[in-house]
Order: sequence, then structure tokens, then C-alpha cells
Amino acid sequence: MSLHGLECSVLGTFVEREDGTLRFAEDIDNYYAVSELMAWKPDAATLELIVNHQHRTNDIGTEKNAVPVGRTRFAAAESSAATNVDFATDPTDIMKRRTAYFGMSRSGKSNGIKIVAESIYGLRGHNPAHRIGQLIFDLSGEYAQDNFQDGKGLHRVYESLGLERDNEVSTYGLIKVQWDDDRVVMKLNFYGDELPWSWNSDDDTTAVEAALEQLLAGKEIVNEIMQGETARYTTAFRDADLSVDRMAQSDKSAQTRYLRALLAYRTALYAAGLEPPAWKPSIRGIGRNSLFSEDLIAALAAANNVGSDHQNEYHQAAEILRRSKADNNSISWAQLLTVFEALAYFLEDGNGGFGEFERGYISNSSSGDSWADARFRSLLRIFRYQNGPRSFQTARDQHDPDTTEDFAEAIVKDLQVGKLVIIDQSAGDPDHNKAAAERVMWHLFRAQQARFRSAAVDFDPTEPQDPDRATEGHIIVYIEEAHNLLPRANAQENLTTVWARSAKEGSKLNIGMVLATQAPSSVMPEILSETDNWVLSYLNSENERRVIAGYMDFADFTEQIGKVSEQGFVRIRTLSQAYTVPVQLNKFQLEGAPADTADAASTEPQSNGSRV
Repeated sequence: MSLHGLECSVLGTFVEREDGTLRFAEDIDNYYAVSELMAWKPDAATLELIVNHQHRTNDIGTEKNAVPVGRTRFAAAESSAATNVDFATDPTDIMKRRTAYFGMSRSGKSNGIKIVAESIYGLRGHNPAHRIGQLIFDLSGEYAQDNFQDGKGLHRVYESLGLERDNEVSTYGLIKVQWDDDRVVMKLNFYGDELPWSWNSDDDTTAVEAALEQLLAGKEIVNEIMQGETARYTTAFRDADLSVDRMAQSDKSAQTRYLRALLAYRTALYAAGLEPPAWKPSIRGIGRNSLFSEDLIAALAAANNVGSDHQNEYHQAAEILRRSKADNNSISWAQLLTVFEALAYFLEDGNGGFGEFERGYISNSSSGDSWADARFRSLLRIFRYQNGPRSFQTARDQHDPDTTEDFAEAIVKDLQVGKLVIIDQSAGDPDHNKAAAERVMWHLFRAQQARFRSAAVDFDPTEPQDPDRATEGHIIVYIEEAHNLLPRANAQENLTTVWARSAKEGSKLNIGMVLATQAPSSVMPEILSETDNWVLSYLNSENERRVIAGYMDFADFTEQIGKVSEQGFVRIRTLSQAYTVPVQLNKFQLEGAPADTADAASTEPQSNGSRV
């Protein structure tokens, strides 16, 4: 053994500045003969300097406060006498950057995400103005409640700073739970709110839009449910546009047509089994006019319907409308269903009286338009077939008539004021959870786009940045099992989904994303190439290890990543670092959590003192 060699990677050089501080250069200045080379094992102070050196920083004007997240660990077999030091990361490295956490199930990914989220939340402890909104999609329910593994759940992180939950944390989910009275149920009132009786100004139009916000959001869900429909009567209903036309405020005829279409759509919801809200429907239009004229009622009740197979239905509908007008336009949903079912046939019945009514209506109309426009006819088609409303009746699971605000908008508002928002997706229909998550992300993405455009208009390069506002508008999104949401690496639509767009464009929109998955190969190369923060745990697949080996200096660690499966043993490289550091992550535990609730399978390795 008199001859030996050492194969190593040169990470770079620490160079001393004139003031005695050190800077790191990612190369070497010279190379000496072998006889002049020496390899030194650093003591604790030098090791701490090396692993915690901040090589670069994020362009966010906040005070840098590195947070300890674990300790150095170079091998699973290291002795208890090995030199180790605390390893700390700068929480701001996560902001408006992409972070990837790769590892097998039960390798400690959730524990790592909790540590990151807690460190980001803790920034407000140094400066109350540094409130960063965080959004966690909680697939297993472990973030939104206390649990055996953590003791206090992450949802109680506000207690560590002595704050109150109302202004700090919000939890959402598809169903109510007994242990969380403050949870917001992620359902919509598909009917929307009652409309104002006045529609003459921009303010009135804004009020109409606000009243119909949930209805229009619900219509999008109905459209998604009916996406696979091919029958003409269902596709016509699905494709009917109910968006508010702001030009209608100066056109009473357009208002009447729109309100009539809305009433038909809401009645279709009732027919599909969606529980109606507490407010009562009405056939009153804008002002004091009715949506159904005396001439139409007369046509429904006329004797020239005698040749029709639906004469009795027409007569019944006429009686309902006549009595409703006599009773201040009040009517029930069941009665409206009868009326629209009759109208669905009446408009197409060659043996009925609608043709004569229509000719008279057009001749007396200043515009020459038909009484029933294309949108109204499209909506009526659903009533001609018993299975029509059944085609979207599964929307009942996402409907709550008592909901007062679109949950997606509520979540965005919470994030914009710096709350930690946890969406519990451990219960409820998986498809509904996925659809709800996408709605939230689209609302967030568009809100950040609007904020970006507004900031660009107001930006003044001569004004110094206010440190208290350095984190304003920043949002961080955490996605576990990211392979279930992000498009596959070779998917044709890989740049059109909200997840891919947020990952690709999030940096300029101040959206930071933390992606956790056991399948690095499932993540688009375009995203991986722009990832700034990496946490690598145990991966048993050579194919998956081959993916990460192509980035940074991870090829030096792939053998260990494929062999050592201990929880919490990771390789970390963040934006601030110039090289990868092997680390044993701390066990997430909020201050004051009872020790006996800690997970028996701790992320801290246990040693029996033996070595091989």
C-alpha cells in the first residue's frame, strides 16, 4: 500500500479578500505536482464555514437569516465521533424559484416540506411586514391537523410566534371535519346570488357580475362534467354562454333575454337535483316588467294548440305564469320546471300556437328579432329529454347553496395577505379535488399576472426599494406527488396546463413552486433545467437516478442515493450554495409539541454503536 491515489472532484477555491473575509470561486487557479498536494479533513469550525457559505443570494431585499434545517452527514456508516455541524438554509432561496424534492415514498419528503414552510413562515418573526403567502395541497391530511407523526400539525405554526390563527392560517377542504371548525368547504353556490333590480349603470353591471360570480364558476364545472357529451341537446346546453355583457346595461331587450336565459339555466340546475338557495325565484325582469308577456301566456293557452300532443302542458304552463304575475311574479322552482319543459316543446311544435305568436312578435319588434334567441333555445333543449339534466347531476357534490364566496377567490385573497393556506385533499372525490386544485391555481396565476402588469406600470427605477415591502406579493406553492398534476415530460400539452405555466413563468410572477415526487423523469426537462433548489433522497430506480445525474454535481452522489434508504438523509443544493451538501434533516416538530406524539420512525438515524 506504499502507492495510493485519491480520486476526487474539485469544487472550487476559497479566496481571502483584503478585509479577511472569504469568497468562493467555482474553479481553481493553478495545479501543482502531486508531491505538493495535501488533503485536509476540516475541523468543526472550517466545516461549518464550508457547508454554510452563502455563495449567491436571491434578488429580494430582505435581511438574510439562515435557518438550521439539519446537520451534515457524509455516510450512513459514520461513527458517533464523526465531525458534524449544523446546516442552515436561507428561506428566501425558495421565493420565486423552483424547488425539487426527489425521493421514494417514506423517505422524508413531507418532513422536508414542513421544515421549509415553517422557515418561510418564520420570516415574519424577524420582520412582521415580511408575510409570504404559502399554499399547500395536502394529499394525506397531515399538514391540516395534529397527527401522531408530528404532534402539532403545521396548521398550528402561528402558535410558535404567539399569534392568532384568524390572520395567519386558513384551511380548506371538500368536506367539513369535526376537529376543524374554521375549515372552509370548497364548494360553490351554482345558482349564484339574487340579482339587483336595477341595471342602468356601470356600477349596476358590476353588481350583476358579482351576483353571478359563483354561477359562472359553476357553469365552468358543469361544462367540464359534460365534456364528453355528444348528443345535440346536451352539447347545445353545455356551449351556451352565460357571461355578462356589459353593453346590456343600455339595452332593456338584451337584459330581458339574458335574465330569461339565466332563469332557464337555474331551473335546469334544480332539475339536476342541485339544492336551491334560500332566496325565491321570480319571473320579474328589470324594472317591473315580467320575463313572460301576456301575449306569450295567451299563445300557450290558445285554442289553436288543440292539434298538439302537448296541449295540456302548454295550458298548465300558461296557468302557472298567469297566477305568478298576479302574485307579484313569485313562483317556485318546481313550477318553473313545468314552464320550461312546456316551452321547450312549444317553440318547436309545428301544431302549436308559437308560430303565430312569433310572427306577431317580430312584426311589432323594432329590431325584428325573434322572441327566443339562440342562447335561450340552446338552454331549453335540455328540458326536452328526461336524461338531459342528469348529464351533469354529479355537480351536486360540488354545490352548496349556503356558500357566499367563490373558494378560489377566497384562497387568493388569503395568500395575498400572507396567510399559510392548507387545502386538505385527503377526503372527497379525487376528481373533484383535482378540479378544485386547478381552479385555485388558475385564479392564483391570473391574479399574479394582473399584479405583475400593475407593478410594471407603477415601477419607478429611481425610487429605492422599501425593505418592509420586499416580500410583498410573493406566493409559494407546495405540490406533493407532483407527477399526478404536472404534465408528463413528453406530453403534447406540457406547456398549456396551469401547473406547467406556473412552474415555467412563476419566477417573474413571484410564484415559488416546491415540487415533490419519487419520479424525476416525470418532470419536464424545461422545468428541471430552471430549478434552483434541489433536495435528493433515496431513489431505488437507476433510470430516475440517471435523470438527476445530468444536473449540477449530482453524479457524485447517485451511488449513495441508490443505496442508502434512511429517512431524512438527503443531498441539498440551494440557490445560495455553489455545491451539494449531504445532510440529515431535522425532525419537524413545532415548539411545545408533546414528545410522545413523535413518529417512532424518526428521520434522525438511530445507532447501536456497531460498525462493519
